[in-house]
Amino acid sequence: MAKNRLSSKSAPVPAEFPLSFFACQNPNCADFNKFNAGNLSIAERIGKNKALRRLYCETCGRRFSEREGSLMAGKKLPEEVVVRIIKCLGYGCSIEATADICEVDPRTAFGKSRQTCRRFPPPTTGETTTGD
Repeated sequence: MAKNRLSSKSAPVPAEFPLSFFACQNPNCADFNKFNAGNLSIAERIGKNKALRRLYCETCGRRFSEREGSLMAGKKLPEEVVVRIIKCLGYGCSIEATADICEVDPRTAFGKSRQTCRRFPPPTTGETTTGD
């Protein structure tokens, strides 16, 4: 007799952010980067165990993953590993040390470093120096 593997245990449901935490990712949309605009709905669930949501923008008609535009976009790394990589880099660890601590390839750590720097540029103080 075949045993149903899903009946005894179900996959844990990850915490989901409310739709107000998201904005349309289409730069040509009137609601681009407008959070809590009321234009987003859940079109479908995607990914392993259907853990990710594909969102639909009612303004422009575009569909996109809830990870699009974030540091998790296009990555198959678990969220805990990405957070650990960003923390290591934030504390000043080298790419090699970060890769070793997080047990990832150095190219992965380097890619996250570049992606983080593009997304969060260093703050500017507004001070200018003169050549006195």
